[in-house]
Amino acid sequence: MNALILLVFLDGVGLGPATAANPFVTLDLPAFERLAGGQRWTADATPIREPEHVFIPIDATLGLEGLPQSGTGQAALFTGENAAAVHGRHFGPYPPTTVRPLVAERSVFARLVAAGIEADRLAFANAYPDRFFRFVEKRGRWTATTLAAHSAGVRLRRAADLAARRALPADLTGETWHALIDIDQKPQSEADAARALAALVADHAFVLHEYYLTDKAGHSQDAARAADVLTSLDRFFEALLDALPPEALLVLSSDHGNIEDLATKSHTRHPVPLIAHGPGAHAFAEAGSLTDVTPAILRVLTDADA
Repeated sequence: MNALILLVFLDGVGLGPATAANPFVTLDLPAFERLAGGQRWTADATPIREPEHVFIPIDATLGLEGLPQSGTGQAALFTGENAAAVHGRHFGPYPPTTVRPLVAERSVFARLVAAGIEADRLAFANAYPDRFFRFVEKRGRWTATTLAAHSAGVRLRRAADLAARRALPADLTGETWHALIDIDQKPQSEADAARALAALVADHAFVLHEYYLTDKAGHSQDAARAADVLTSLDRFFEALLDALPPEALLVLSSDHGNIEDLATKSHTRHPVPLIAHGPGAHAFAEAGSLTDVTPAILRVLTDADA
């Protein structure tokens, strides 16, 4: 099957009540609403299960008490295994020692390679500065996404890839990279970032992009910061939906709630969104939790029952 999948991972985005503390209620976010079939991203949104469009809430608590965390939540999302149960509790922000072998050996990247898709047909779109690699070499603290990609032989992209528009910076525009890392790396618009990502998708069977500023904004409880992050993302999604190849399937999800409730500094136990938009979306229609996302990706890309 000549399918293409782009998985956009948004850190810390849940579907919460329609209150004044929820920026998805207070902000005008037309691209987000387009992804939800014309609805705001709240717990009251009507699920969509159509052949080429799915928008549903999925569980992020994984059957455990306490607040979901990034380390185990992302491991569950990217492996299809209940990493929180493996560890015995929610844990973050990095995958705990007990879960690292799972991420290294059973990630969506590793499972696609095992299914016969060559590693150079897989891409992790984020760019990392040299200091990240020095930090990892010194401390050995991989994030779930970088550990998954690196362990499967999917290369981690660097400054040269960013300069060539073959990778995306953490903030999409590159303003932070320009200001703090390399003044010669010029910022770009969200639409430019979307077109660069769409070009990567056209050249690969599977692409992952991670965006974590949503979680940072949620922890800040700063409505203006949340607005900046979400309106930037909205511009990005608007351009991305128009730029993706027609055969591409956009999948979007999160690891836990946070930004949808600025009344609290912590994560939430709210369900998180799962969106599939494009050919093959129906494979995600019956997902119920974080652990169902990777198996659905494998079904679409390998025609196999994962």
